[in-house]
Amino acid sequence: MKKQVFLSICALGLSVISARSAEEKDTTPLGKQMESVADAYKAFRKETDPVKGATRAREAQQGALKAAMEVPAMVKEMPEGPGKIKAAVEFRKMMGKLFISLCEVEEAFNNGKLDEVAKLVASLKDMKKEGHEKFVKEDN
Repeated sequence: MKKQVFLSICALGLSVISARSAEEKDTTPLGKQMESVADAYKAFRKETDPVKGATRAREAQQGALKAAMEVPAMVKEMPEGPGKIKAAVEFRKMMGKLFISLCEVEEAFNNGKLDEVAKLVASLKDMKKEGHEKFVKEDN
């Protein structure tokens, strides 16, 4: 009986944690687009079928283009002026570079160069880290 109560409490705790993390997802237009990029990225990074990989790369490209038209919350919160304008332009430039990299991924898949895809995936990880350091607020 004690074991069942303990397991029930654990299950309830896990469901609360997972529900909470689902609520904490970024539901902004930018967050939704970046989530679509991330989903496509996760799908193509280990893909060995060139057709499927190229399709996923195009999905990521679409999300990146839509995301480039948004403004990160961190930039929105900046005071008006040259700094805010510069940050918004820098964000769009980074998104443009992401789009180009995703086109290169598609091209590598189309050419059957999976070793090149792997190299590009590694550079995308670095790009993500750099972008998040600049444009995503830490929740501390």
